[in-house]
Amino acid sequence: MKSSLLAGGILVAAFVVAPALAAPETAETDGNDDPSQVEGMSPEESEQQLEATPDPIDQARVETDEREPFGRYLTNQDGKSLYMFEQDEQGGDYSTCYESCAIAWPPYTTEEPPAAGEHVDADRLGVIEREDGTQQVTYDGWPLYFFARDVYPGDALGQGLEHMGGPWYLISPEGEILKEAPAEQAEPVEP
Repeated sequence: MKSSLLAGGILVAAFVVAPALAAPETAETDGNDDPSQVEGMSPEESEQQLEATPDPIDQARVETDEREPFGRYLTNQDGKSLYMFEQDEQGGDYSTCYESCAIAWPPYTTEEPPAAGEHVDADRLGVIEREDGTQQVTYDGWPLYFFARDVYPGDALGQGLEHMGGPWYLISPEGEILKEAPAEQAEPVEP
């Protein structure tokens, strides 16, 4: 009798636990929201490269770079590529990228109103307030982000990447979303 009750208890436990383990994959559970699952990045790399969201700089400055096949696109003052996220709403007053998303795609934040570099239309620059009170730089109404795997000026490894629920693109000084496919990019050479 005891063994049949024990067996029945194990059977019931298996039916309760099994559905949780076999839950269908969704946008939230398929790994796309896990920064360690960024295309081409191992979990070890993510631990080394994906840090907490950086503090805002005193005054953000939006500049441009020009490379094939993209043409001219927005960067920060150090030449790091800036991206827009199609899940955001152009002209909206909020970002849709927080938590693990903001680790993989750090927002470009500033304490002072952003400045425009050469070829950048100052009238298209703005800011939105993030949930933590920081000011995120916008261009033509799109919140701007970096990509954690872009290490060197001119890197554009996030271009066209489908991640965190949508695609990420470079943006031109005219406010156009650049959907050109990236060229094959070589791995950085070790010094």
